[in-house]
Amino acid sequence: MTEKSLVKADFYTSIVLIAFGIAVTTLARRMPPIPRDPYSAPGVLPTLLGIIIAGLGLVLLIRSIIRTRGKVGVSGASFKAFFEDTSTRRMIVTIVLCISYVVLLGEIFFLPLTFLFIFLFIVFFEYNFKMHIKTQIKKLLIAALVALCSSVAITMVFQYLFLVRLP
Repeated sequence: MTEKSLVKADFYTSIVLIAFGIAVTTLARRMPPIPRDPYSAPGVLPTLLGIIIAGLGLVLLIRSIIRTRGKVGVSGASFKAFFEDTSTRRMIVTIVLCISYVVLLGEIFFLPLTFLFIFLFIVFFEYNFKMHIKTQIKKLLIAALVALCSSVAITMVFQYLFLVRLP
């Protein structure tokens, strides 16, 4: 990639990161607080992370505008090329999975939702959709095993080590 195309990519990425950070912060603020200790509420960390992501996206946006002296050169063709890029698709899927996780966190129990999140994340990034499913059953089984072990471990750590009440 050239310097000019990297600046355009930074511009588009910054907009997506700002939107993602704002969405995470907004959704995390909807999570129920714990009356005795507001700092142990499940939404505190996602709120802070959303603010940090939006802030860093803003820094990236300002930096890309400064580098181009306000002439980013956004066009329909560059916009289309940005969204056809594999890394952009991966970023969008990651954002969609994370937002879905936050939205569903109060609606579905923590353990099965965490299992589903980890499993889908692994499947999306490791599974080859062009190959036949029979040749990839091992990948799916490993993804399920990793998701199961991880979700159980995460649940135990939060409940018994950090003493956080999980939704």
